[in-house]
Amino acid sequence: MRRLIPFLRNRQIQNLAPTPALERTTGRNSRPRLRMAIVGVLSMAAIGLAGTGYAQRASLGAALIEASAESGLQLQKIEVHGRSHTPKDVLLAAAELSLGDPMLGISLPDLHSRLSAIGWIEQVAVERRMPATIRIVLNERIPMALLQTVNGHRVIDSSGTIIAGADPAAFAHLTVVAGTEAADNAAPILDILKTEPELFADVWAVTFQSERRWDVHLRNGIRVRLPETDPRTAWARLALIDHSKQITNRDLAVIDMRVPDQMIVEPNIPVRGKGRET
Repeated sequence: MRRLIPFLRNRQIQNLAPTPALERTTGRNSRPRLRMAIVGVLSMAAIGLAGTGYAQRASLGAALIEASAESGLQLQKIEVHGRSHTPKDVLLAAAELSLGDPMLGISLPDLHSRLSAIGWIEQVAVERRMPATIRIVLNERIPMALLQTVNGHRVIDSSGTIIAGADPAAFAHLTVVAGTEAADNAAPILDILKTEPELFADVWAVTFQSERRWDVHLRNGIRVRLPETDPRTAWARLALIDHSKQITNRDLAVIDMRVPDQMIVEPNIPVRGKGRET
């Protein structure tokens, strides 16, 4: 089994925030003798591979990789940029890199494929920086909401994709979305609700009704019914009324905004018990 590299115990592995432009640092530190070794190994490869068969090329390629490692082309540093949520142990297990690996033996397409399979990672770029560095730049998914499913809540991003490996308990502050096709349509309605920050602060969930329109559930139990057409205007109108009349602080069950220029309210009437049969 190949040894994985712990982030915390090896100072050669760096975890950096993404930056607009990153300087190449290998050129200044490269030794002239090592440069000559690189040129020599690559020259040998060009000469040796010419005119050989497939089996011979594979055997010669393996020998050249081994020779390049002996010449100093070995992995000594792994740079990781943009990691925020992706667990370190998950990232290292997927990378399958070990210090001392031959640089020319590391398959960048295979590395890219393994890292892309991690749930938190939306996009990833990998780069071989000779003579001894592998650079990994991550673009992680941004949690947007909690999707209600039959198996419990799941963290989703703005595209509605479930983020595999994300713990819903760590994102309990996010809005809950529910209903058929809710995940794929949640981003636009949440963007609308956020245009009224004071009112949005009281929102805990939204439900997609008949795959056409949204109901908004406030923390005090009031259900706000938004129209299928132009929910933004209806939400802004409710915010204006609430600012002056404090309508959402009243004992209501429903605020219906589906009729243009009207607001219909239903009082919160407790359901009476059946009583004893006589």
